Amino acid sequence: MELKDIVKPSTIEEALRLKKSLTTSLFLAGGTDLTLNIKKNEITTKYLIDLNVVDDLKIISENELYIEIGSMVTFSELRENLIIRKYLNSLVNCAETMGSPQIRNMATIGGNIINAGPAADGIPCIMALDGILTFKSLDKVRNITCVDYFKNYSAERIKANELLTKILIPKKSILSGFYKLGKRNSLAIARLSTSIVLNIENDIIKDISISLGAVGRYPFRVEKTENLAKGKNISWLFDNEILTLLENEVVESIKGRKTMNFKKEAIKGVYKNALKMTLTLEKNERMI
Repeated sequence: MELKDIVKPSTIEEALRLKKSLTTSLFLAGGTDLTLNIKKNEITTKYLIDLNVVDDLKIISENELYIEIGSMVTFSELRENLIIRKYLNSLVNCAETMGSPQIRNMATIGGNIINAGPAADGIPCIMALDGILTFKSLDKVRNITCVDYFKNYSAERIKANELLTKILIPKKSILSGFYKLGKRNSLAIARLSTSIVLNIENDIIKDISISLGAVGRYPFRVEKTENLAKGKNISWLFDNEILTLLENEVVESIKGRKTMNFKKEAIKGVYKNALKMTLTLEKNERMI
């Protein structure tokens, strides 16, 4: 199937109308994966609907309840935005290690989520932050947590008539961090990643979220471990018990795979580094 045209809507509504009328079409976000797949003939389409001039998809804003991130916000923009840097350190960590500068300038948070790769850098962060995905079609808006979207991916995955328009992050007083292990450096695809979100009062863990990436078909939250951590002293986060729990989570997720032995050991170091990113930054006013 030959690509006939690339169309450039200027509004969300126009993009959705084009998607409905052009039956063999795909949305184009940053294009870092899609364009390569088209060149390799792994994906075919007659039309690309380029979202790069839809300004409403590029907004980062805040209100009393949420931080709103448009689906077309690039990783470079996440890295530099003052709202993100103030509240969402894990996304800053993620953006700083996501590919080369050229990739960061093009790749979007929405594209990262919709591609649904097991090693996607942004998904563990959005999961741990209790992010909500907003999908829009011509006749309705659908909101679903990132956790539930990937937990029930076959049923909840984006529909043909939908567009991911934004991600809503509940506004809380929290610490967060992200760390990934690649084969070489930040240019590498993650072999393993962890995102942590932490709420502490008087050295007691009031709430915690831990997401793992690249240890299964999709990133996921380790909910049993989270529940055990709540109410404990912060020192528990450095105990061997939690390292064993995370090791068991990895084994259960990729049991029988060739990478299991490596990853069940590597998760301990990746978790420790993610925890360090969560706790040691000066802006968090806390040191390990």
